[in-house]
Amino acid sequence: MTPLSASKEVAMSMYQCKLQVLAILSENLRNPRPQLVPTATIAGEMGIPLPELCQVLKTMDCMGIIQTDSDLQYSLITQKGLEYLGV
Repeated sequence: MTPLSASKEVAMSMYQCKLQVLAILSENLRNPRPQLVPTATIAGEMGIPLPELCQVLKTMDCMGIIQTDSDLQYSLITQKGLEYLGV
């Protein structure tokens, strides 16, 4: 595998992670009273370690597609996140 193809693979997995996080957070909106979603719940549903997920959440928060607390314990999807997801 060349460095370029490895980079594409990592970028794709980051993109896939973002889509999975957004899907989980948007699913929460179907509840009559949506709540903040715990990071541990998201990691469990995705089957990835918390440190890896926290890096994804930081990126997504900077992009404005989610909002997360300063400790990265809870998250919610933003309007921009719904648009990113195509909802």
